[in-house]
Amino acid sequence: MLEQFKANILFDKLLKRPDIEKAYAMVPETDCWYQTIRKVHDSLDEIKKHTHEMLEIRSRDDLSLKAIYYPGASSSRITVICVHGYTSHAEREWAFPGLFYLSLGYNVLIPYQRAHGLSEGKYLSFGALERLDMLGWIEKINEMNPGGEIVIHGLSMGGGIVLDLSGMEMKNVKCLIADAPSCSVAAFFRDISGRVFKKGAEKIASCANERFKKEFGYDVKEFERVEMAAKGRYPLLLAAGSKEQMENTFESIQKANPHETEMIILPGCDHGNGMYKQTELFQETIRHFLARHLSASV
Repeated sequence: MLEQFKANILFDKLLKRPDIEKAYAMVPETDCWYQTIRKVHDSLDEIKKHTHEMLEIRSRDDLSLKAIYYPGASSSRITVICVHGYTSHAEREWAFPGLFYLSLGYNVLIPYQRAHGLSEGKYLSFGALERLDMLGWIEKINEMNPGGEIVIHGLSMGGGIVLDLSGMEMKNVKCLIADAPSCSVAAFFRDISGRVFKKGAEKIASCANERFKKEFGYDVKEFERVEMAAKGRYPLLLAAGSKEQMENTFESIQKANPHETEMIILPGCDHGNGMYKQTELFQETIRHFLARHLSASV
C-alpha cells in the first residue's frame, strides 16, 4: 500500500536518531540567528568550566540514558532538570539557561533524551517514552538529594514532555516550566505530512499514527497536551515568543490546569529563543515563579 510505504518513510525521517552535531551549527554574522547561536557557543564554553559529572540510568526498555550533572552551591537542595527539544544537542541547548540556574545556586541536570547524543535508542518518541525516562531521572536526583526540591524546565519537544508529565505523581517535584511547548503529536505528523506529501497526506499521517502505536505502545491521541493539562498536579509556567502565536493554546491550558498556571509571551521572539532575546524579562519571570513555589534555601 503506497500510503503505508510513505508513512514509514515519514516516520523514519522524523523519529529515527538524528545527527545532533548539526544542532546550533555556527551561522554567518548576516544570519538573523547569529547573536543567539553565538550566545549558545560562548555559554557552552563557559558552563564546561564548572564542576560536572556524567550520570547514567537504564530506561524501562533497557536503554542506557546519559545526563550531565552540574552541582550548584554547596549543599543545594534544589535541582533543575532541563529537558531538551526535538533533534537537539542537550548541552548546547541548555548551556545558557543552565548558567542562569547555576547562578541561583541550583543543581542542574541536563539529560540526553533517548536516540540523542550519548543516550542509546533507535527512535525518539516525541514524549511517549521520554516522559517515562524522565521519571527515572527524577528517581536518580531523589537518590542523590533526598528531601530536595525539583523543578522541570522543558523547551519545544521538551516543553511538550513537561506537559505530558504534569498529571503524573513525581516525588519532590514542586513546579514545571514549559517553554515553547509542542502541544500535539498528531498535529506534528499531520502538518509535516501535508507539507511533504500533497496527495493523500491525511491517510499517510493516519498510517504514521498507526506505526507510532505499534512501535511505542501508545496512541498519538493520548498526547494532546491541552487535555493532559486538565490532570495537572503542579504549578506551571508557560512561555513562548510572540511570533509563535501560542496565546490561545496557553489560555486553554491555563483554564484546564487545576493548579496555578502563569503564562508569558516574550515580545519579538521566535520559537525557543526567548531566553536569548528577552533574557532579563524571562529570567526575572522565572525567578518570581520559583520564589513562589520553592521553599528550600540554597
